[in-house]
Amino acid sequence: MTESITHRFVFQLPVLHDENGRGYVSMAQEAENVYWRCGLIGVEKGMLGIQLMCNSEDRSNFWYIDIEYEAAILYNDKEHLNLKGKFHHAARKNLTLRFSLEHCKKAATKDKGMYMQFIVTIVKKIGIREKRIHDFTVPRDNLTNLILIVDGKNIYCNKHILAMNSEVLMELLFPDEDHDVNELQLSNDFEYEPTLRIVKVFYNDGDALTGDNVDETLEYATKLKSENARQRCERWISKTQLLTAKKKMKLAEKYVLVELQNECVAMLKTSQQVQRLFENPHEFTDNEIVELMDKVTLSIVGHTYDGFSK
Repeated sequence: MTESITHRFVFQLPVLHDENGRGYVSMAQEAENVYWRCGLIGVEKGMLGIQLMCNSEDRSNFWYIDIEYEAAILYNDKEHLNLKGKFHHAARKNLTLRFSLEHCKKAATKDKGMYMQFIVTIVKKIGIREKRIHDFTVPRDNLTNLILIVDGKNIYCNKHILAMNSEVLMELLFPDEDHDVNELQLSNDFEYEPTLRIVKVFYNDGDALTGDNVDETLEYATKLKSENARQRCERWISKTQLLTAKKKMKLAEKYVLVELQNECVAMLKTSQQVQRLFENPHEFTDNEIVELMDKVTLSIVGHTYDGFSK
């Protein structure tokens, strides 16, 4: 039995005109080592169907999450059409709620679309593995043999792990056979937070990378001549649902991530119609929309609408 933890998710959905937006799936948000997404499933009898979906890359085949939820449409910083309840999330089983289409249209703006809020309390979670995380703020017996000093702060780690993952650190930590380095102060070119993060990548910690920091982490990995860290970042980008396909392609080009570049190109060959779907949904039949929706939810990871104003 897990301790009850509450999370708040706010999803941005497209402007709604009749059935415009049907098949749309939002960018994912992460909590509890789980990706949470919001999708539109169309209109029936004047009611818009909205789904809360979740999935994890680090789970058993028999996973499930029991939740209590509060759902509402946000408009002018206020909650509208509030719904509450309980739900049992499992494989291919998503929470489906229905809201008045007319009320949804009134809450939507042309520039920003509509905002949907879910307040989710995790009641029970089975089969979702916890992330592997190390504490580098304190030394650990038999594991710590180096103090890495950055911006006056200490990172307690293992010099052999650092040296094996970085050519630059290998030269600094093992300059010759007679010199044993137990404390290393990095130059002012390095900042504490991104340096700690790259160490966490060396250790393969589950909380090291996010959509907001992976670009800077790749910059540090390149600066430290760490091909292992670059490959771990590349694998994370490839798998994550927290980045759009466009962002993935930009990172692949910026840091010459060849496998990711090839993957992005292959994805674009099969997803051009999905991109068009969100721009011109009236051009597609119901069967085509269902087929493309399956592609979005089952095979196109992180590929989503990118048309909102920044």
